[in-house]
Parts: sequence; structure tokens; C-alpha cells
Amino acid sequence: MGVPKFYRWISERYPCLSEVVKEHQIPEFDNLYLDMNGIIHQCSHPNDDDVHFRISDDKIFTDIFHYLEVLFRIIKPRKVFFMAVDGVAPRAKMNQQRGRRFRSAKEAEDKIKKAIEKGETLPTEARFDSNCITPGTEFMARLHEHLKYFVNMKISTDKSWQGVTIYFSGHETPGEGEHKIMEFIRSEKAKPDHDPNTRHCLYGLDADLIMLGLTSHEAHFSLLREEVRFGGKKTQRVCAPEETTFHLLHLSLMREYIDYEFSALKDKITFKYDIERIIDDWILMGFLVGNDFIPHLPHLHINHDALPLLYGTYITILPELGGYINESGHLNLPRFEKYLVKLSDFDREHFSEVFVDLKWFESKVGNKYLNEAAGVAAEEAKNYKEKKKSKGQENSICWAALDKNGEEVVTSKDNLEDETEDDDLFETEFRQYKRTYYMTKMGVDVVSEYVFANAFTLKFYPYHYAPFLSDIRNISTLKIHFELGKPFKPFEQLLAVLPAASKNLLPTCYQHLMTNEDSPIIEYYPPDFKTDLNGKQQEWEAVVLIPFIDEKRLLEAMETCNHSLKKEERKRNQHSECLMCWYDSETEFTYPSPWPEKFPAIGRCCARYRIISLDAWRVDISKNKITRVDQKALYFCGFPTLKHIKHKFFLKKSGVQVFQQSSRGENMMLEILVNAESDELSVENIASSVLGKSLFVNWPHLEEARVVGFTWKNLQEHRSFIWEELHHPLKWSILETKNNLTGQKKYKEFQNSRKYQVNQNGEVRLEKQWSKQVLPFVYQTIVQDIRAFDSRFSNIKTLDDLFPPRSMVFMLGTPYYGCTGEVQDSGDVITEGRIRVVFSIPCEPNLDALIQNQHKYSIKYNPGYVLASRLGVSGYLVSRFTGSIFIGRGSRRNPHGDHKANVGLNLKFNKKNEEVPGYTKKVGSEWMYSSAAEQLLAEYLERAPELFSYIAKNSQEDVFYEDDIWPGENENGAEKVQEIITWLKGHPVSTLSRSSCDLQILDAAIVEKIEEEVEKC
Repeated sequence: MGVPKFYRWISERYPCLSEVVKEHQIPEFDNLYLDMNGIIHQCSHPNDDDVHFRISDDKIFTDIFHYLEVLFRIIKPRKVFFMAVDGVAPRAKMNQQRGRRFRSAKEAEDKIKKAIEKGETLPTEARFDSNCITPGTEFMARLHEHLKYFVNMKISTDKSWQGVTIYFSGHETPGEGEHKIMEFIRSEKAKPDHDPNTRHCLYGLDADLIMLGLTSHEAHFSLLREEVRFGGKKTQRVCAPEETTFHLLHLSLMREYIDYEFSALKDKITFKYDIERIIDDWILMGFLVGNDFIPHLPHLHINHDALPLLYGTYITILPELGGYINESGHLNLPRFEKYLVKLSDFDREHFSEVFVDLKWFESKVGNKYLNEAAGVAAEEAKNYKEKKKSKGQENSICWAALDKNGEEVVTSKDNLEDETEDDDLFETEFRQYKRTYYMTKMGVDVVSEYVFANAFTLKFYPYHYAPFLSDIRNISTLKIHFELGKPFKPFEQLLAVLPAASKNLLPTCYQHLMTNEDSPIIEYYPPDFKTDLNGKQQEWEAVVLIPFIDEKRLLEAMETCNHSLKKEERKRNQHSECLMCWYDSETEFTYPSPWPEKFPAIGRCCARYRIISLDAWRVDISKNKITRVDQKALYFCGFPTLKHIKHKFFLKKSGVQVFQQSSRGENMMLEILVNAESDELSVENIASSVLGKSLFVNWPHLEEARVVGFTWKNLQEHRSFIWEELHHPLKWSILETKNNLTGQKKYKEFQNSRKYQVNQNGEVRLEKQWSKQVLPFVYQTIVQDIRAFDSRFSNIKTLDDLFPPRSMVFMLGTPYYGCTGEVQDSGDVITEGRIRVVFSIPCEPNLDALIQNQHKYSIKYNPGYVLASRLGVSGYLVSRFTGSIFIGRGSRRNPHGDHKANVGLNLKFNKKNEEVPGYTKKVGSEWMYSSAAEQLLAEYLERAPELFSYIAKNSQEDVFYEDDIWPGENENGAEKVQEIITWLKGHPVSTLSRSSCDLQILDAAIVEKIEEEVEKC
């Protein structure tokens, strides 16, 4: 349930929501949930723009395994690890899935066509079709088996996985990954022994996870996701998780920000102010800007301040409603209608802007347009009324709302006497404007369907567009009933969402249904289709205008082919349950490899599992109990709250920089309130109360620190100095009170590790280790005297607690420094302050001979003049072609645009002081070149001798031009340049990484020899 642009908007409005993950400061989490499809996409097609990119299945599986390992290692869940792969989606989601897959197939086809037109030679093997990441495909079946293998392998070999219960809900289990996770959380909450202080971490890329996490009403809930960079040049996604910057978005702060957003209601409503109910209504309001199940209301766009409009309207109307709109998951229709009626003022306000343009247009073309518009409006009104007679009562009620709404405005007795001719014109145009919208985009009424879709998110909404707000009337009389249907089988979903271009992902017996002209459902697979931005700005946001699938016709067409399914295909076309796995030391068996050539079998598998039925976690929504936690009474380390420092809040356009650029909308600003008593304390009193003591800084993302210094300054006098010197996260929190900046500044060391000291009685004492880096913080921003809880350290009192049997340790002494060990039963010696450990001593490779003979395997580098002599060119050309060479369009006298192509080999970079190992090396100020660089230059010279010749004659120029290098009518400089670029991009050297010239790097041949010695151990 993605909500485009929501994540960016919410992060800019509430700047403190997220923090960068620092491995030594990660909170302690009980449960880690992974929305797996984000990882699968990340590891399988990291660069969709490169039509030459190819990847093997074993590479994909290995990368996914590695990604899972890193995420597990970062979060270290204590109790539950839940891996959820998207299964068959609800019918409502298939609209969006279908459009997305048609679009991706079309974009891939267009990119391949452009590459071929440019003369590029594409690899012979098939490209990875990302549409195969859909339940029921052969790829997903293979991935499913490999993920089960991975879970069994980790449980059997990795001790950190052995104390955790692991749930694996694969693609065969119906439902989207994030919704299967939320079902599990609701089920756990419904248990009588549920701990309200359970700490949850959910990994996923969809912005709607913020909403889903808030529906849990859990106090300690964080979202883990990769860093998002907006604006600037599009970069290739990073596959390696070690090179990825992760962010934690804290829903504990999101809850408090929502409380601030609607705090004005506390003094306005007559019923109880309940933040949990406010959050439920906040989620409902989020539906109105669209998601994967229902489209956005007309002209309500997040980047055009739709959300502040929704919030402001809610604050205005809620005091009149007598209660909340979303009553524990049940939509109160009378209240919802009143809210939408108030919100519908936006329709007229938006059209009034259009109307001004229409009036200007009328002044230019006369009244002909107006008369035609009025005539069309009257004719369409007549047609619609005839159409209504054939519809059911519910739809007629909603259509009456549209007509009544328009008629009331025009014929109301209160308005008739005072209406001007312009008002009549406005209302006529307004009705025509809306009817044109319905006729061109839908042609039918959609009000009741839209209300049903909001009441039940999984209800199928059969239109591409939503109705106007001003047309949603009389909905309080609707009878909303939702019957839970059965999920599609995997092949049924595949045929429902895939385009004909991806037909090979289906069993052969179904493929003709997508391509044969005689197919009864051929119209569902158009080779070409239109898109409609519908007020959006980016092409990926456009509505894909393809027909909706008729479920009955689809199943009837498939029925004629089902008998042709093979045994293996029938197995793929079924649902299966979720697996619960855990470690059992008494269980031991051999787990077979799903791919023996790539992955070894697990010789001693110690994993047990239990099957969880499909409806085991289904809990009535009314049982989604809310447990309230006082976060101020006990601070759970790593779960920030705004409660520890007194402050006031307000919205202001302050241009806070969250995503590499200043935000354009309003930001929720926090201004710390100075305590008058502390402001009057003397320097000596403050210093004695904090010096040498540990406290918390970086509010609200508190980090423990120790005060090592203290200064008192008039910050008004030293404003620029303090502004530069203050640690960056707190720059925004300096106080400005009565036009004076005054305060005290403390210098603190951060805690970076902990160690334990054991006394003679066997008792363990924790000693905090402090960083040597000292940073300044304003006194008013520190937090003291709070109860902080972290069970990782608070429960360790004895050696038994510190070193329980089977725990992993590392040797810090000699001779086995760095070796891993396993703690044994030490009951007989632990009273003496000792423990028994069995260490794994790795074999040390003998590298003495290699060190003595490394010169034999090292790459030889020569000066540029040596290469120039061998190639028969000047040293200038060697230097120039191994760097950058820019060629512009047209000629120097008549250039065509500013675009310039770089046709240099890019083997050296003077400004950045970088080289390409194996090709270039900088010794002092002189560049040296290898034989590989010489061969590459020779090949280039043979391909484009005229380019070398021209540059040699025009060495004084910085930029060269196509028509100057290849003059004459028979020459095509643009094609020549494109041929060179294609050759350069296809050459292996284009993928090599650079390194700093200051680094000492082992040559590849030496690394291979080291690997050979290591393998001998």
C-alpha cells in the first residue's frame, strides 16, 4: 500500500522522525520483521536503466542471503524474526499491480529498442524480467526453496539465530508481506500475556508502513529502511548492505508529532481527547490522497499541500461531529460525510482558479464556447438521469447527491434573488467541469464504490479515478457489507496482472490467452496503452489506462486450459501455510541442497518447524486492544520521545534540510523553554552538578555522554562562534528568548563501548568506555535524572550472566588473538573467577615465500613516453586519451547545443587524485601505465585513427566537435561518437573501480596467490 511522496513530506514536516543507524547505538529490539520484496527487488535488478545488465539466479540468491544476514546482525532481534514475502494480493491491490507490471514491461521494451537503434550489441542471454517477482512463477518457487534452505542453515550454524523464533511466510501464503506481518502483531497483542513494552522493528521500503505501524498502537515501534536521496542525478542502487546507509524512523516520535498536529482540538471538543482515536482518523485521512488500493481524490496531491488541508478541515469539523470518524476500525458514515462535505469546499476553490482562466478565454473567443458548454451539460444531465433509472437504489441515492448538489446551488430560494449572472455561469461551468471529468475518465457514478473502498481497504474499487468531494453526498444511508472472498490461486493472479510481454512466466497452456486474437480475454492485454498524469508531475505516477479484469471471465477462460497443467505446475498453483522454525539441539538430520552445484547440503541440521494455518492469526478488529505506556516514567534506550525537555511547538516554513536540500513546506519546530530556576544558577552550582557525570544529549535521539568541560558565555556576543562549533544535530535548538541568546555550553564525551570488571567475589561491575572525541552541547538541551532501561546490560550481575554456556566469545590475548570461542559449562571453576572456553584456531597460511617473490607477480608500469614510442604517437596523446576527452555536437563555428560526450578512457583523474589499479599508477607527480593500458590504447587507435590524428593537430583545444573531426557530407560524426561510446561502455575497463593514488594496493595476481595459500589450510 504505497503512498507516493508521503515519506518525503512526513519527514520534512517532522524533521526529528528519523536518525542514521549507528551500529554501536542501535536500540534493543524484541522482534524484527522483514517485508522481503524490497530486498528481492534490490538484489535482482539494481540497475534497470542498463539494458546490458545480466544477473544469474545463484548471484541473486547469494545476495539475498547476505542482505538478510546483515539486517539480522544490525538489529539482533531477541525473540522473533519474521520474513514475509508477498503472496497473492487482494483483488483491490491487483489494479495497481497490473498497471505497474504493464508499465515496467513497456519501459523495458522501449529501452531495448533505443539501444538497438543506437547500434548497441546486447547480450545473447535473456534479461531479468522483474515481473517474475510475482507469486506462482518458477523464479519465486526456486527462491522459496532457497530461503527455506537458508533459514535451516542459519539456525544450524549461527548461534545468534538459535535463541530466536523464526517465521517464514513465503509467496505461497496469500497476502502482501506487510499485511501478513500486521496480522501476526495483532494476533500477538490479543494474547493475555502480551508485553506492552515489546519493541518492534519493521524493515521495508513502502511509505505506507508508517500508517501500518501506527495501526498497531504499539509504543515502541521503529521502521528500518535504506537512505533515500531526492533530487540530483539518479544513481545506481547499491546492492551491498555494508555500503548502504540505513535510517530508523521512530513511530514513538510520529505519535507525538500527530498529537502536536491536532493539539488545538483539546480545547474544542466536548468528548474525551484520545490520541489513539486521533491516530485512527489520521490514517483514514491518508487514504484520501490515494494508495495502492484506491486513487486520490481529484486535485488532492501531497506535494500541493493536500495533507495540511485534510488536517485543517478535520480540526475545524471534529467539534461538530460528537465523536471520532474511525471507531476502532469501523467507519462512522454520518461523521465521515460531514467531514467530506466540509472538505468539498476545496472543489469549488480549485475550480474558481480554472474559472478565471475560462472567463479570460471567453473574452477572447466570445460566448460561443459558453453556449456550447451549457448545451452539453444539459444533454449529459438528461442522459445520466435516464441511466440512473436502470441502476439499483444505492447507486441512485449517490447519483442524486451529485445532481441535488448542483441543483441546490442554482435553484435554492435563498440564493435566487441575490445570484448574479456570473454566479449562474460559475455553477453551470462547475457542473460541466465535473461531468466532463466523469465522462472522459469513467462515464459512471463511483461514489458508493469509493465509500466502500475507504471502509474496507481490501474492497475492490473498479475505477481508475475517484469522485469529486462535492459529489459525495447522502452516504450515511449506505449499507456497507463486506464479504471476505477467497484469494486467487497463483496462476490466476499471474494471468490477471502480467502483460503479454511477460507471458513466458506463465505455464505454456495459458500463454495463448494473452496473445491469440481468438482468446475470450484478449482485450485485457493491449500491446499499447495510454497513461494519464491526472494532476501528477512524474511519469511513474501516471494512471495506466488498461481495462480492469473481469474475474468471472478470467476464471472461465482458464478453466478450459487447467487440464493441460503439468504435475510440477499444479504444485506451484496452490497456497501453503507459514512456517515457524526454531533451534533444537536434540534434532539432527541432513537437509538437502536445493542447488547442489552452488550450495552444499546441511550435514547437521538442527532446525525444527511447525506449520501455522492460514487463518491462525486472524483476529477480529475489535480485539485490537490498546495498551498505554508511560514513556516518561521509564526511558527505553533508543526509542526517542519529546517528553524529557519542556518545549513549545509551532509550524513554520524554516527550510529545514532533511533530504540534501531545504524543505519547501511547513516544519514542526520545537523551541525549548528555559527553566527560570536553572537560568539563575551560578556557574559553580551547574558545574558541580554535571562535571564528570553521565547524562543524555542529542535530544530527542538521546545518547549517553559524560561531561568533561563547562563554559558560560553570552551567546549573543559569540553567536557566529557558537553556531559553527555546536554539534550539528543541535544547531536548530539554540534558544532565542527575548531577543537574547544566553546559555551555558558543556563539552562531553560520547559513550562508545562497555566493559566488565570482575571482583574477587565473582561479582561483575559495568564500566562505561568514553570516546576521545569531545563535542559541545547547550546546557538546556541535556537530559538528566531519567530512568533508562537496557536489558542487555542491566541484567548482568555475575560471571554466569556474562558468559552463559554456548555463548560466543573472542580472545583478546595471545597467541590466539581474534579467535572465536564457545563457552562451556564452567560450574566447577567459575567460583574461582574462571570460565571454560573452546576456541576455534584457524590455520595460518604461510606467506613467506610469496612475500619474497611478490615482484614476480606485480604489474609492471612504464612512463608515458615508453607507451608513446611503442604506439607511434606523442606522449601528449597518451596522457590525453587516458584521461577525459569531450566532444560536442556540430562544429566549433556552429555548435548544436551544450551536450558533450566524454570519449576518454578515464584511467586517471588528476583533480581527484585517483587511479585505476591495473592500468595506471601515479608515482610522485608522474603517471605510469601498464601493458593493459597500452593494449587498450592500441585498440582505440585502430578503431578511431582520425580522432587521434585530429587531436594531435589541435592539441591547444579543450573541447572538440564532431563535424570538425569527421567533416564532409558522407561522414556522420554523431554516429562515430556513439560507436565509440558504445565500445567504451561495453569494455570491461568501464566497470573497474578507482582508488586514491595515496593507497597501497595489492595487484590482482598477488591476491590470487594469497587466496591459493589460504585454501591450502
